[in-house]
Amino acid sequence: MKLLGFFCLGLAIFAGCTKADIQPANSVSAGSQEDLTILKERSALLVAHPWMYQEFDFHYVDQHHRGDIQYIRGGTGNVIDLDDTRIVFRSDGRCLELDGGFRYQGTWRFSDKTATLLIVDFTNWVDDDSILILNNNHLKYTQPMGYHDKSYTELITAQ
Repeated sequence: MKLLGFFCLGLAIFAGCTKADIQPANSVSAGSQEDLTILKERSALLVAHPWMYQEFDFHYVDQHHRGDIQYIRGGTGNVIDLDDTRIVFRSDGRCLELDGGFRYQGTWRFSDKTATLLIVDFTNWVDDDSILILNNNHLKYTQPMGYHDKSYTELITAQ
């Protein structure tokens, strides 16, 4: 019986609400404007030119402990060869990775207006890249690798 009483009370309160009680926000907050500016700036930096690898590491911890170097431009002991790999981000949200004669087409987007997570979706895989630095000459990011690990990538302006 108590349950029926609570139900009736809840129904009465709910019925008292009307659409007129809900007031939409009429202005965009300064934080939203700042987020849109960041999104536009980072998008412009990303599409400004092609990118090439400077460094790629496994088992990243932080900027002082980058992990196991797999590739470093100009290095002699590279595990993988990324010398000729190029990545192009286009303003329409498409991207292209040229890697050893292979062409990987995909799409890119930022996860939200803060533009701190770059999502690159290729046909067979999706990269979730946490941006550390993005400026005109450098794109540094980490991405998940397995369950508890990360890789580190540094891209620079392509020659």
